[in-house]
Amino acid sequence: MSGMIKYEWKKIWTSRLTQISVIGCSLFLVFCVCSSFFQITATDENGQTVSGMTAVEVLQNTQQWQELTQDRVNEIVDQYLEYINNPDTSSNNEAYHYLSQEKYSTFYLPNKELLSLITNVYEEPGSGSDIKDVLENNAGKDFTQARLDRDQKYIQLLEENGKLTSIEADYWEGEVKKISEYQYGYHKGWDMILDALTWPVLIMMIICIGIAPIFSGEYQSKCDSLILCMKYGKSRLVSTKIIVVWLFTTCVYWGITLIYSAVYLGLLGTDGADLPIQLKYPAVSVGYHLSMAEGTIYALILAYFFTLGIAGITLLMSAVLKNAYGVIIIAFLLIIIPTFLSPDTGGYTWSRMLSLLPSKIADFSFQSYTTYSIGKVVIKWPDMAMIVNGFGAIIFSTFSYWIFKKHQVNK
Repeated sequence: MSGMIKYEWKKIWTSRLTQISVIGCSLFLVFCVCSSFFQITATDENGQTVSGMTAVEVLQNTQQWQELTQDRVNEIVDQYLEYINNPDTSSNNEAYHYLSQEKYSTFYLPNKELLSLITNVYEEPGSGSDIKDVLENNAGKDFTQARLDRDQKYIQLLEENGKLTSIEADYWEGEVKKISEYQYGYHKGWDMILDALTWPVLIMMIICIGIAPIFSGEYQSKCDSLILCMKYGKSRLVSTKIIVVWLFTTCVYWGITLIYSAVYLGLLGTDGADLPIQLKYPAVSVGYHLSMAEGTIYALILAYFFTLGIAGITLLMSAVLKNAYGVIIIAFLLIIIPTFLSPDTGGYTWSRMLSLLPSKIADFSFQSYTTYSIGKVVIKWPDMAMIVNGFGAIIFSTFSYWIFKKHQVNK
C-alpha cells in the first residue's frame, strides 16, 4: 500500500502543470507578503507618519497593552474632550475631529484604533454621529454595559431585517453576554494573518490543478481498463488515489498557510495573542468571545475544511469526466463565480446556502452573525461550514470511489 501511495504522490508532483501552479502561487504569495509589509503605516507620538517595519516599531510602542477598565476609558474620553474644549488644541475642522492639526497628528492618529473602539461602543448602531458628539454625550457612561447594549441592539436590528430568526437572535444575545472586559494592545501579526483569508482561494486552485487528473487522467491515457483488471485495481488502487488526494490537499494547504503565517508572526511578533478578537473589528459589533490567537487558528481550520470541500468536488468530477482540463475549468468556475455573488442580493435561505460554498472563505469575518438553526439548535457559520464541507468531502470521495470502480472500461 505504501508503495502505491508513493507512486501516486510522485505522479501528482511530477506533473508539469502542478509544478508551474505551485511555483506561480508561491511567487505571487511572496509578492503579496512583501507588499503587505510595505503597506503598514503608523503615526508616532511626534506626528510623523512612517511605513514598513519602522511602522511596526511605532505600533509596538504606541499600542501598549492596557485593560480598558471604566477608569481607563474615562481617562481617554476626558483627554479628548479636554483637547476639543481648549482653544489652543481645538479647531472647527471636522476632518481633524475638531482638534488642532498638531493634536490630530500627535494624539488622534497614534490612538486612532483605540478611540474608534471606544467611540463605536458608545455610538448608536447606524446613527452616523461623529466622535465629538458621541463622546460628549456618553462621557462617564458604563463602558461594559454600553458595549452590551450596542451589541444587543445590533442583533435586534438583524432580527427585524429578517437576517436572524428569533431563536438565532436569542442565541447571539446570550453569546455577547459572555464577552469579558476589553483589553487593548499591539496585535499586528495576528491581524495580518486574518487579512490573508482570501489567499486560501488561490490554494484551492492549485489543489484542483493537482488532483484533476487523478481519475480523468486514467481515462485519457486508456489506463483505466488496465488498472481495473489488476488484482487490487478495484480496491486498493482506487483507495490509494483518494488517500493521496487527501494527503496532497492537506500538505499543500497547511504547507503554504503555515509558511506565510510563520513569516508574519516571526517578523511582526506574537504579541496580542490573548487580546479579544473584537480589536480586529473596532468599528462594529462582534459576537464571538475569542482571543486573537484562537480566532486566527479557528479561521485557518475553517479555510482548511473549505479546501477539503472543493477537493472532494474536484475528485468527484475527475471520476465522472474523461478530460482533466474539463475538470479544472469547472472547478475554477465553482471557485470564481461565487466570489461575485453577494449574500445580500437574496433572502435568508440564499445567504445561508451561499455562505457554505468553499470560495466564501474570502468573505468570512468574525463580525458576521450568520447562523443556522435546526429546531432549537443554533450553529455558527464557521461550524456549519466545517460540518458541511468536511462531510461533503467524505461523501464525494466515496462516490468517486464507486464511480471509477464501477464504470464501463474500454475494450
